Amino acid sequence: MKSTLKSSSFTEKTIVRNYPKGFKSEELREETVVSSSSLVKGETKEIFLDGIKISIRKGKINPPLIIDVEHNFPFFKMHFEIEGNSQYTPKNDRSVAVKIPNGHYNFFFLPMVKGKLRYDCYKRNTLEILFTKDYLKRVFGHSYRAVSSSFGDALERDIPFLMWKHSKPITSQLQFIIDEIINCTYEGAIKKAYLESKITEILTLFFDSLKNKKTYQEKNITEDDYLNILKAETIIKKNLKNPPTILELSQITGINQFKLKQNFKLVFGMPIFSYLTELRMVKAKKLILEKFHLTIGSEET
Repeated sequence: MKSTLKSSSFTEKTIVRNYPKGFKSEELREETVVSSSSLVKGETKEIFLDGIKISIRKGKINPPLIIDVEHNFPFFKMHFEIEGNSQYTPKNDRSVAVKIPNGHYNFFFLPMVKGKLRYDCYKRNTLEILFTKDYLKRVFGHSYRAVSSSFGDALERDIPFLMWKHSKPITSQLQFIIDEIINCTYEGAIKKAYLESKITEILTLFFDSLKNKKTYQEKNITEDDYLNILKAETIIKKNLKNPPTILELSQITGINQFKLKQNFKLVFGMPIFSYLTELRMVKAKKLILEKFHLTIGSEET
């Protein structure tokens, strides 16, 4: 399995990465790849499990960064653009365009990857999870096709699959799982089991949502209103201690209060107040976990 990346922004110009077939790895293996060119600075931690590759990226870019990309293997990916954005434009008919804005995610299968990646951001913070068909079968058994709905059908027919035509905003529930993966401090076999359980948890959420999948257009929300709902959610996230009232959010976003409340629930699956409460709970859980890991770390030293 080989990945080839080409860009004038790279010091080496061409980067070739070789991986064992099916990401096979009996034991957990970790690598850190450092980039230090004038246009790209940062590091990527890569974690290899059996049938899974996790990439945790954090760095700075001098945009636009354009990369020619090619993988010689089928591409199964969960991509969380925590900070930044990415856009893939294919140069073949066996993959589809994938655009993931800041704070969004998507889940896709591309039988062939050959095209261009473009990044128009100064900072990137992402969690990217590659996995294999064998991994899915190992987790969900022979019923994986039924469990994974339209994704399983695309897999069997070997055609591109994009879970959401327009990438979805990262929910508080997903953000909590993402933080658990990124901040995992376990080691060895325990870490391997823990990370595999978190990836299975995300896949379960994805496959469940496929059964009730609807785009914002199908929910009769215009693109402008959808973007304003995302703006409202960003404002709420940044002001958890002193959140704006519904009236204030309405004035900021330019959506009347009734439509704001209605559309917010359609996009995020719950009322604004419930979403705010969940965000606070997620933040509290995160602080408790951080305190727990600090306590354990100090006891070990």
